[in-house]
Amino acid sequence: MTTRHPHRKGKVIFVGEDRELWFELHREISPAESPWELVFTHTAAQALVTMAKSTFDAVVADNELPDMDGLRFLNEVMKRHPETLRFIRAPIAANRLAMRFVGTPHQHLLKPGNAQTVFAALSRAIKFQAWLPGGAAQILLSGLHKLPSAPKLYFQVVADLQSPEASVESVGALIAQDMAMTAKLLQLANSALFGLQRQVSHPAEAVLYLGMETTKSVLLLAHSFSYFDRIRVEDFSIDALWNHSLQTGKFAQQIASDAGAGTEIASQSFTAGMLHDIGKLALAANLPEKFGQAVSLARAKKAQLSETETEVIGASHGELGACLLATWGLPAPVVEAVALHHYPVQLLSRSFCPLTAVHVANGLNHETEPTDRDRAGSTVDRRYLSQMNLSGRLDEWRALCLEPARRAAA
Repeated sequence: MTTRHPHRKGKVIFVGEDRELWFELHREISPAESPWELVFTHTAAQALVTMAKSTFDAVVADNELPDMDGLRFLNEVMKRHPETLRFIRAPIAANRLAMRFVGTPHQHLLKPGNAQTVFAALSRAIKFQAWLPGGAAQILLSGLHKLPSAPKLYFQVVADLQSPEASVESVGALIAQDMAMTAKLLQLANSALFGLQRQVSHPAEAVLYLGMETTKSVLLLAHSFSYFDRIRVEDFSIDALWNHSLQTGKFAQQIASDAGAGTEIASQSFTAGMLHDIGKLALAANLPEKFGQAVSLARAKKAQLSETETEVIGASHGELGACLLATWGLPAPVVEAVALHHYPVQLLSRSFCPLTAVHVANGLNHETEPTDRDRAGSTVDRRYLSQMNLSGRLDEWRALCLEPARRAAA
């Protein structure tokens, strides 16, 4: 992870012809008060010349530039300036091609956006740069050919929620058009995980009980698992991973709520918990032999799988999953949580965030799984909790998450 000088202004170059955004960026904050020095260019050629003369922390490019495709431009930036953070701005409709972005931009910003959204993305990225993958991860990503694009239904739901007429009925009607998604959503809503007092039989009812954020998370998770449903790797169970993902999401949400983190962080914690192991699916589908070796080695050494993945493959499932979710435009806190759920101390922030919830939830969930009980020690990083002044909460969270499940099993 690259460390920036804490007192130096970040330097950002914008590339494209979105004059409205440029004017809004200038209106929102004066150059004297801005934490960044902003440079604007119209074309890719102009940007490359400018970047050759000075070091930039980040580049924000439109997906369509006057002289070059935005992705091709970012590929060139990646070759010439690998330390520069890369953002691509594209409309929702372009997400059908989102997998073209895997391994290139560090984050996908939805277009049209506003200055506040751009400021927030730049602030987190330049300040923390938590999930910036190394060269090995970049090379590995470029060679993975079996990767799902984000589901069309997900972006239809996102677009619908931006409408003033959005309702559980309208979202439910969209989901009802996809029988596979409907089945997964109803299966989850009626599972013991949520403990509803009645059977849910229609997508709109499921949306009502689960909430919009949970529903969106389920759409992404169900789509990813259905894409990889034919994976066959020794000692790796898709069904077990599905159950672990659901439970980790639920635990993360409970932990965030118990910590008083607020509704938004609790929702992001649930999403990140549900999707934290999506990188395992990508590795198992594309590199089954090497992934199988990593799984076997982790068992033999009683080590974390992320460690043996890096040893055998060159990158961990957290890094790869984070890159995939970033191309789908998920919020930065979700991406960070997925990237670092095994290594939370790498995040410079010491405020409770989705990473905190997911790291603890994942560790607690592993304590309940038979294949993990003989692992050497807990996977919860007590040093991280101590730095966060949360050491005393671990036993409380263990009881909160695990005791209900143990009572149900008794």
